[in-house]
Amino acid sequence: MRKIYVEILQKATPFLKKGKRKDFVIHTKWVVKSMEMLLEKEKGDEDILIPAAILHDIGWAKVPLSLQKIRRGPKAKKALELHLKYCPPIAEKILNSFDYDQAKIKEIIDVILAHKFKNPRNMNKRLLIDADNLSDIFREPFYEDVRQYKITAKENLEIRKENKFYTKTARIIFNKELIERRQEIKNSRAT
Repeated sequence: MRKIYVEILQKATPFLKKGKRKDFVIHTKWVVKSMEMLLEKEKGDEDILIPAAILHDIGWAKVPLSLQKIRRGPKAKKALELHLKYCPPIAEKILNSFDYDQAKIKEIIDVILAHKFKNPRNMNKRLLIDADNLSDIFREPFYEDVRQYKITAKENLEIRKENKFYTKTARIIFNKELIERRQEIKNSRAT
């Protein structure tokens, strides 16, 4: 990861730690790794997508804790809306501290704001959604979500199987990791 991205992550980390819906530090690390994997095969702008992957959930820092813990229904939707509302000013402040190009800041924020909407046409937006959805199937975030959400690995697997992807690359990586999680769950029952 380029030095500038490491520095952006360092500035974002205190905000990520304030979010309590899940471990956003672990989640973000894997969204960035997922994005890097996707960018090896898919066309996207790294200068937009890596910062967007790092900053996409910093808005959770300002969402009331009472809303963060709700998983379904209108209050859960409100929490998602608020995390998107609070993200742009924090992201802009962090990126401005690095004298990041203003046009790129605008595009990064635009990509971030689209990561919870369905079917965007822009490839950068699709790649952030894919990286976000892909990240949760890797071993570390998968089992961290099991712990955080107080669910079984099998329940989490059923939830993750519902993830949808725009790119073939994301589907291939996801299916490979899905097989590994299934095998781990099967093996844990055999012992």
